Amino acid sequence: MKLKPAALATLVLLSGLATSSFAQDRKTYIVQLKDEPAASYQGTVSGLAATQPAAGETFKYGSAAVQAYISYLSQQQSNVISLVGNAPVLATYKTVFNGFAASLTDDEARSLSTNSQVVGLWQDEARKLDTISTSKFLGLTAPGGLWSQTAGGSAIKGENLVIGVVDLGIWPENPAFFDRVDANGVPSNNPADTLVYGPKPATYTGGCVAGEGIDPAKHCNNKLIGLQHFNAGFVASGRTPHWTSFASGRDDLGGATGHGGHGDHTASTAAGNSNVTAIVNGIALGQASGMAPRARVASYKVCYTYVDVAATDGTGSTNSCFTTDSVAAIDKAVADGVNVINFSISGSQTSVNDPVEQAFYRASIAGVFVAASAGNSGPGQAVAHISPWLTTVAASTHDRAFNGDATLGNAAKYTGASLNSLAEVNNQLIIRAEDAGVAGASANLNLCFSNPLELDPAKVAGKIVVCTRGTNARVDKSLAVLNAGGVGMIMQDNGAGLVAEAHSVPTVHVTTADGAAIKTYAQTAGATASISKFYIGTAPAPIMANFSSRGPNAGDSNVLKPDVTAPGVDVIAQVTPALSQGDRDAVAAGTLVPGPAWASYQGTSMSSPHVAGLALLLKQAHPTWGPGAIKSALMTTAYSTLNDGLAGLSNGLLPWSQGSGHVQANSATDPGLVYNSGKNDWVKYQCKVNKAAVVPASDCTNIGTLSETSDLNLATMTAGTVIGSVTFPRTVTNVGSSSATYNATASVPGFTTVVTPSSLTLAPGASAAFTVKLTTTTATEGVWNYGQLVWNDGTHTVRSPIQAKVGKAISAPAEFTGTTVSGTKLFTVRTGFAGRMGSSAGGMKEVTLSAPATLAQKATSSAQLKAICQAGADTANVKVYSFSVPANTLVARFGLRDVDVGAAGDDNDMMLLYPNNTTSAYSGNDGSNETVQVLAPAAGTYKVCVVAYGGSAAMTHTLSSWIVKAGDGAGLRMAMPSQVYAGSTATVGLTWSGLATGKRYVGAFQLLDAGGVAQTTTVVRVSTDGVVPVLNEPNTVAAKLADGVAQ
Repeated sequence: MKLKPAALATLVLLSGLATSSFAQDRKTYIVQLKDEPAASYQGTVSGLAATQPAAGETFKYGSAAVQAYISYLSQQQSNVISLVGNAPVLATYKTVFNGFAASLTDDEARSLSTNSQVVGLWQDEARKLDTISTSKFLGLTAPGGLWSQTAGGSAIKGENLVIGVVDLGIWPENPAFFDRVDANGVPSNNPADTLVYGPKPATYTGGCVAGEGIDPAKHCNNKLIGLQHFNAGFVASGRTPHWTSFASGRDDLGGATGHGGHGDHTASTAAGNSNVTAIVNGIALGQASGMAPRARVASYKVCYTYVDVAATDGTGSTNSCFTTDSVAAIDKAVADGVNVINFSISGSQTSVNDPVEQAFYRASIAGVFVAASAGNSGPGQAVAHISPWLTTVAASTHDRAFNGDATLGNAAKYTGASLNSLAEVNNQLIIRAEDAGVAGASANLNLCFSNPLELDPAKVAGKIVVCTRGTNARVDKSLAVLNAGGVGMIMQDNGAGLVAEAHSVPTVHVTTADGAAIKTYAQTAGATASISKFYIGTAPAPIMANFSSRGPNAGDSNVLKPDVTAPGVDVIAQVTPALSQGDRDAVAAGTLVPGPAWASYQGTSMSSPHVAGLALLLKQAHPTWGPGAIKSALMTTAYSTLNDGLAGLSNGLLPWSQGSGHVQANSATDPGLVYNSGKNDWVKYQCKVNKAAVVPASDCTNIGTLSETSDLNLATMTAGTVIGSVTFPRTVTNVGSSSATYNATASVPGFTTVVTPSSLTLAPGASAAFTVKLTTTTATEGVWNYGQLVWNDGTHTVRSPIQAKVGKAISAPAEFTGTTVSGTKLFTVRTGFAGRMGSSAGGMKEVTLSAPATLAQKATSSAQLKAICQAGADTANVKVYSFSVPANTLVARFGLRDVDVGAAGDDNDMMLLYPNNTTSAYSGNDGSNETVQVLAPAAGTYKVCVVAYGGSAAMTHTLSSWIVKAGDGAGLRMAMPSQVYAGSTATVGLTWSGLATGKRYVGAFQLLDAGGVAQTTTVVRVSTDGVVPVLNEPNTVAAKLADGVAQ
């Protein structure tokens, strides 16, 4: 039955709001409404035609049908917004997300959360921004490579396709974005030179928006066809823009004092012009090109630099990207008609029910391929952007190396990364930074901050200083050495990987081990060293970067993330220059035409645009391929990286590091078979993991729901909990030009592996279904096993990694939450035995609050925090709490909240140290919403250590804790089935009752096998304190910035 537009909202919006009170603090929320946005609307409203594009077609925002439905959504949004009439509305979303962003009081937010037209609320979050020979390394320039092939009469270089870069903006003076060439074919912005791009593609309806330092008539052209900025969320945050920032689509300033350049780097890597000479530190390093050099660039700026006195990098500023602005940019990019989006910004590590991930869900339905960075918190398990509809990209090395040598007075020579073109430094005295401080220098002396400068000029003048990587920017360290009168720097790595870049003094960046040896030598009397100029070499590649975030996927162990890896180390591309504040103001006023800039960056931010650019090439070669087909082609043709030598699940050879492997563009254009996926597949997935977000809800019945998320038609097969056996159903499509017979080979250690059928004969365009069944033989419980499936027709090799882990005899949800004084949950468990299943429960138990504690602010790495925690004594900036955890404890949970700290913006972090004084768990989010939880902990004394990482001079916090034993508390009850069966499912009931209002409770229960042994522990959290029920999910944070992951 179709809904009637005129009656929808006004009749059901019965829960009115009291007049808003500005005495309450306002926070920025994203509010999602129930109607589908235009990109996925299927015609369920009477009189309004469907606007979701058909498979292989693009979304047409300007069509009459879309505009009619957009008008309808606008009215529905207005109806809801009118209920909070005093609330400032920051943005409205209609293309890939239906809703709005607004500054709401708690009362307003709570009332909207119970409204029948509201799906949910998210509190706005600030997220972080997470190549001259890479095109050659990827094979694009090789004979027969993609660039030498044609499609539709044009070379496959991205012709007439558009990439939307959601990032930090563009520096229009960079030649990567010019639309003319001079007589030598070099990109130019001289009006007298030859125009080599035609008008913007007719399918792109976006454009350029004026702003600080941006005049559309001057700064946009037929290459740079879009330049827009979205800053409503940033402005609403109340942060003060730093002088290096621009309130426009112009990228912020870079250099040692700014955080800009990231937007240009990603855009030029994906689609920058070819035949551009990259010049770093005054040295011409060769010709640079984007992966799709003929594609058009549309920039959507969402990241801004602001004043931050607590910044740990010495700049006094921080750059962040607010979710409200990111969703607005994605919404506009899809409406404008981009073909590919690159998103090199951090994201959710635990949930697909995130506004950005949901926006990308509908962007993918609209036919837009999305590449997103995996994150820079490696080698820990912290992979971000876990949604199956986008392509998550890890970072690895490529084969070009910029090297330099540090030669000691004892003749030992150490080779590291360098772009030193300043001068050679010969036989100068060498000193450790630790030995070169002013009186009263802090424990951060070894990090070489330029502000405050703690290096003593009397000790440093004329010497080479050995500094340690971490916390502040790498280039800030060499600036500190220069300011103290030093003549060179040797930088010891912290495990994140070597980086070649321009520095203020001659510099070589060496490994942790080499740095330790150099520091030992530097302590000898009369120690000297020399630093060479840089030279170009080659290195074995690809090898996974240590900083690249690893899996397994923390939100769904049945979906492999990352998907692929690409070059993300020492990638040279366009950036923004370092200008004085006066010159910056002149650029903003339009009275100074600045020059271009290049730099070497590293990060998954750099690898993602490589894949975005390759997707443009594949889209040009195969115009009917959707995002699922392009992703599959990149994955099944990828090849393995080299061993990085890391231990355990962090090892680079494992799929948790490299996904399916390193992208191989020339093979991806002819993959043979693809594992295609589209809207129906993703709806079935969401109905399993995120049912509340599915609109209309009837899709879960009409389209269906996956039995297990491992059933999703991906080009990999992953099962995080195998109980006896698991079967992966898959469908492949022959995208080759001729009929072919493919034969399967598959194996996974510890399991029998059976492919049915094992042979497929397919005509061009035909599809066939098959299954892969794993049955446990020798596999050990809780240990991952790795294998692969290969389909081969004699020409094509279609490879899919398989990962499987035997689970416990019972599989159950990890957590339930609630907001009412009583409640009931029914849930399904999977069992691997026959007999009676038992339970053991405790709770509900009210929170225990510590006395408020006040600490002094000091950025402290997780390693430093652990050392203080092990010592067990309070310091000026760390509070140590001890907790005795008894036997039979079900859960020990500890937390901090933003509402329990002394000042808005205070950033407290937390670590839990186990009784062995070695094992630890760390939570280091931005802000003070931190949680550490241990299920079924061993008895003993645990220490919780809170650090005042950054914020006000005197930072106050209150620690929340719950230690719940079996039988503790009252009100938590279980209803168990009378019998369970091996390889089957059963329904369990959970109730809580008798809770008081205004409280926070935690309970837990374990499910027991037939022998009474606990197999699962599930936590139950109920908050009756009236807190706004937002849908934000916490992230797994492997390390804080002070650990140097991103520096």
